Amino acid sequence: MSRDASLSVRAQLAGLASFEASAHLALRALYATYPEAARPQLCDEDPDITTARQLAEFAEDLLVAIDEHRAWVAHRLRKLEHPEQTAWPF
Repeated sequence: MSRDASLSVRAQLAGLASFEASAHLALRALYATYPEAARPQLCDEDPDITTARQLAEFAEDLLVAIDEHRAWVAHRLRKLEHPEQTAWPF
């Protein structure tokens, strides 16, 4: 195992955690500022509610993408740290 590679992957995971926290914070701020954005869209709602809803949807999609990417990075870290182990017991 390359210690440098393992540290690099750990740094990627730390960066992802920070990015994820920011996305969660933005999502909470949107819903706190525009609670109507969490409800079904109305045909006559204000444009700021509509755009807030769209931003919230993008933030939720971003959180899903971050989680998927983290799974791949974590898998890479496991392989770097334990190259001889081909299956995990969990």
